[in-house]
Amino acid sequence: MSGFTETNIKYFCNLLSSSPPKAHQSEWLRVVELKVGLHCEDCIKKILKAIKKIEDIETYNVDTQLNKVIVTGNVTEEEVIRVLQKIGKTASNWQSD
Repeated sequence: MSGFTETNIKYFCNLLSSSPPKAHQSEWLRVVELKVGLHCEDCIKKILKAIKKIEDIETYNVDTQLNKVIVTGNVTEEEVIRVLQKIGKTASNWQSD
């Protein structure tokens, strides 16, 4: 078994098909990693739908095994947490215990 989930495959396909960031934007790219409870496929779909609406994101991924959401772009941790809270999800910094 390869260890890839459908979400991972979609993420990589999206990454490969997207155009590279513009040079002036690359200095603003941040990687936001959050712990989020991922209980079922519906939760994951809601999270992906909400994250897609965030402006200035380049990539996003949901790791179902680690309960981790990763967003890359001109976005802050607070922005991503706020979006997830609007759909009823609790999110915290990946590094915090």
